[in-house]
Amino acid sequence: MTSTDPALTGASDTPPAPTHAGTQTLVRGLRVLEAMADHEGSVGVGELSRLIDLPKSTVQRLLRTLHQEGWAQMTTDPVTRWRLSPRMLALARQGAPSRNLREVAQPHIAALGERTGETIHLSVPDGDLRLVLIDRIDSVYPVRTFNPIGASTALHTSASGKAFLSLLPDEEVERILARPLDKVMPNTSVDPRHLMHQVLEARDRGYAVNISENRANVCAIGAAVAEASGRPVATVAISMPDMRFEPTRVPEWGAWVRDAARAISDELGA
Repeated sequence: MTSTDPALTGASDTPPAPTHAGTQTLVRGLRVLEAMADHEGSVGVGELSRLIDLPKSTVQRLLRTLHQEGWAQMTTDPVTRWRLSPRMLALARQGAPSRNLREVAQPHIAALGERTGETIHLSVPDGDLRLVLIDRIDSVYPVRTFNPIGASTALHTSASGKAFLSLLPDEEVERILARPLDKVMPNTSVDPRHLMHQVLEARDRGYAVNISENRANVCAIGAAVAEASGRPVATVAISMPDMRFEPTRVPEWGAWVRDAARAISDELGA
């Protein structure tokens, strides 16, 4: 009888290394998914092509493959556009650390939403580049801010991002801020020294503030959630239209969001 034991036959259950072409296709497909995730709503092939600097024919081929495998959806009203599928969004929600974090944080962000009446965001880091929204409590007001689950923001443009940076060592913050920074709004600061000053202020107060730095007419107050070592693992933010933003209430809102973040931190470390 022929043996099928790899140790006896010399066979290996290790999958073969991908070819260069296969690796390139995978990387391009992931870039398409990232660009779709960064884009609010659906996006056309031409726009995706410009965003990731690939030929339209290549992007179209990648989108068809993603659609066939259930990772992207196509709309045809009035023209063909693309968006992430519910399967992709569900997969993003199923990461074990984020799921556990959401379970711990949910009652705290719900209470913060009830207390403020405003939109509450719970975000986690995507490396040291940006934050990704994983849970949201919607505002009770008809006019409110809205970000879809999975939306991402650069660290230097948001209250949450600056609060997150405030719990990192200075040398790490300086390295992050030394990279080229996008000026996404007129109020966005891209000056490393000014941003470092904001980070140090957030460290002293326990919260950071954003006044139309990431989106037009949107303000936020954010605080960082820390693990037992003190390193940040998430952020909580109160987000509101600038029409309801009152500078005199910032210390009050800041204390509330700081307390919510600390309560989540304490529970995670328990």
